[in-house]
Amino acid sequence: MSLDNLKAKVADPDQSEAALVGLRSFNKDNGFYTGYARNYISKTVKNNAEGDARVGYIRQASSVLSSIQELLEGRQGLFGADASKEAVARVAKAQALIGKFLGECGVEDAKFAAYISAHN
Repeated sequence: MSLDNLKAKVADPDQSEAALVGLRSFNKDNGFYTGYARNYISKTVKNNAEGDARVGYIRQASSVLSSIQELLEGRQGLFGADASKEAVARVAKAQALIGKFLGECGVEDAKFAAYISAHN
């Protein structure tokens, strides 16, 4: 759900600095969620949990989210409304990848089912 908050912040160019605070914190250890996903998958996969496609979804989502910092700082050639539009698209892509991870892991929970259906 915090990605919904991030999406709202990056959608408004006036709130980009607030979004950057969270993104900078995320980028200090952007492998955290990949490690968490790998540990989760390793409970069901005997060999090569690191290479499991589902862990790859979280790795991709983390990379996409990480790239938003440079985007909002203007280091990718977009500024203002254009940067905001691209940042929203990147957050949506990360949400879709996380939804794909959850769906393929077979997690059965009402909150996750709603998240998966909302981000397909």
